[in-house]
Amino acid sequence: MDNLISATLSAADKAAILTKINEIKALLPFLINLTVEEKSSLPKMSTFRDGMDAAFAAEMAAHPELVPSFVDTAELAKDRTLRSDLRDIYAELNPLTEGVDDTMTATGVDTYLGYLSTYNNVKQAAKRNVPGANSMNDNLKRFFPRGGRSSAPTNPITA
Repeated sequence: MDNLISATLSAADKAAILTKINEIKALLPFLINLTVEEKSSLPKMSTFRDGMDAAFAAEMAAHPELVPSFVDTAELAKDRTLRSDLRDIYAELNPLTEGVDDTMTATGVDTYLGYLSTYNNVKQAAKRNVPGANSMNDNLKRFFPRGGRSSAPTNPITA
């Protein structure tokens, strides 16, 4: 599992990417963030129900007298159009964000394995009283608590 990824990102490219992301964000000022609780409590319009969307739109247009007066059909049409547009955008963004996430995971693995190898080497050096190894070991051992895996959550960005 050593060296899952070997790449660099120039400062200029990173700045250009972040600028473009901010440009995209500016074009989507209406985006909202729901809490986990809100997401789980709200009814969903999943891909399973896509046929439902078209069927209801057609039936509601054909029989407006059966649509409750409190249903704002103009607002409903706006929501349907926005949902469709956002699905097209999501279809392009999702593979990109998955790739970024997977690449961050790979860089975290590569980094962690390098640090683990270094730490193990430092522990051996400290046992042999190599100058500087004891202080380095004392500084680094907090990241490798005894008993194996840490229960602390990991963040690939800072890992």
